[in-house]
Amino acid sequence: MTGRLRSAMRRLRCDPWHAAAGAGLLALLLLVAMTFRHYGISNDEEVQHVYGAKLIDWYRSGFTDDAAFSYKNLFLYGGLFDMAAVALVPLLPFDPYETRHLLCALVGVAGIAVAWGLGRRLGGPRAGFLAGALLALCGPWYGGMFNHTKDVPFAVLMAAALALLVRLSGQLPRPRQGTVLGLGAIVGLALGIRVGALLVAGYTVAMIAGWVLAGRMPGGIRGGLHGAAGRLRRCGGILLRLLPALPVAYGLMAAFWPWAVLEPLNPLRALADFSHFHYPIRTTLGGAEYWMYEVPRGYLAWYLAIKLPLVMLAGALLGLLALPSALRRGRPKEGDGWAHPSGPGMGLALVALAALFPVLWFTVTHAPGYTAIRHFLFVLPPLAVLGGLGLDRLLVRAGAWRIGVSQRSGRGLSLAAVASFALALLLVREGAELEALHPDEYVYFNELVGGVAGAARRYDVDYWANSVPEAVEDLSELIADEEARSHRHRTYSVAVCAEPISFEKVAPANLRWVGDWTRADFFIAPTQENCDELMEGAVVAEVERGGAVLAVVKDLRKPGNPGESIEMARLHSGRRHLRP
Repeated sequence: MTGRLRSAMRRLRCDPWHAAAGAGLLALLLLVAMTFRHYGISNDEEVQHVYGAKLIDWYRSGFTDDAAFSYKNLFLYGGLFDMAAVALVPLLPFDPYETRHLLCALVGVAGIAVAWGLGRRLGGPRAGFLAGALLALCGPWYGGMFNHTKDVPFAVLMAAALALLVRLSGQLPRPRQGTVLGLGAIVGLALGIRVGALLVAGYTVAMIAGWVLAGRMPGGIRGGLHGAAGRLRRCGGILLRLLPALPVAYGLMAAFWPWAVLEPLNPLRALADFSHFHYPIRTTLGGAEYWMYEVPRGYLAWYLAIKLPLVMLAGALLGLLALPSALRRGRPKEGDGWAHPSGPGMGLALVALAALFPVLWFTVTHAPGYTAIRHFLFVLPPLAVLGGLGLDRLLVRAGAWRIGVSQRSGRGLSLAAVASFALALLLVREGAELEALHPDEYVYFNELVGGVAGAARRYDVDYWANSVPEAVEDLSELIADEEARSHRHRTYSVAVCAEPISFEKVAPANLRWVGDWTRADFFIAPTQENCDELMEGAVVAEVERGGAVLAVVKDLRKPGNPGESIEMARLHSGRRHLRP
């Protein structure tokens, strides 16, 4: 057993917050093991899996089979996750998509562990626990862990890069080579998924500039040619020490995103393409529909405000409010020699930068947007860390106050105890909300829009059509009941307003997918983009979460009163349509 592992075990035994975090991570792993098969196949997963196989074929063919570089537009992305999933399929007793969901969920739990570790480094054990809890109880993160197979792994690697930058900021001006090489490896892996990892280069430059500019020169000199030259020398020295990260990052990027190195400017071409996507994709915001390239500038900020738990948003705001005082506490004092910021202030500033800059960039550049916050899930870990630090600070401040003080004893109930109890209730409530939404946790909306019920048909809710498999199961049971009464058995054609694979994976042999909807016996459709209104028929089953209908099953053989049809279906099926 290594010394580091022994130290970690001692912390778990001695600090209840460490023990609680360890227990929480173990519980998450058990939840993943029990539920990863419950989730549907997203619209992108089939093509992503094919892309991963084509990249592996390129290597197997000795770099001659280059089909991956002309397969749709996926060559603009790295294939790290897809290649790993394809490689794991023969080794695990699950189908390819269950393997993808398991792998992605485990990576998502690792992201929660990163948030916990970063929060602990900056604010202590309780702040770390709260950061991890906020991320784990965030519906877009927890629900996305199972089939957002590009966005979640990328977000986890970006969080790991941020954690290494925070560590590196405490090692300046002579960063340790292990930290530098680790940062290069993490950035290379992130580039092996999405070119957006180049943001880390900007964060690194901002860190060095902030560290140097906030320092004091010998004797308190802060300006003039001498000061400028000294600062430039400091910057140059730090950059030279960081250079070994570049070949590591480039090598890993080349391994998992080979198209990026076929021509020197390919990564920049991919970045330009992503900034000017003009695909015919619609998105909904506040009941209005937009093409993805015409969304309002406030699209991302609006969705973040309504998709994240209010307790997380409030904590993040408190964390931001704590930034000025944290920077003041770490400000160097006058003295001999160079002096630079110390303490958690610089780390907190980096976390705030990682949480806010992408949102500001999206707003200022008026970038394309769709499917709510899916492409910006990487801002959730730093927001959770800010939330953990802000809530921890709130509890510290509350500890200085007491309520109900007795004149005789001078004692009273600590306000911190009341605040801790209230916070625990809020976190438990968020957990109960996610349990009620399972396995559609990613459709979560907060109280600002009335939850999922208030968001339905007004925002992008079930954009992955994750509710379709449950609708197929309900239809199978309805048909089984009908055939048991009629003693007639046949094959039924089903039209589905979603990718065929999400239907075919769970459909029994007597249900056949059909492309010509006019020839279908039944119609299954999510309510996303009002797809359920495209065909007329009696509604015989509904998939409901949070008071909102996510998907419907329509019987096209006998149009009639939907309400009566649903009631008849419930009487015949003998079970609830809402999965517990």
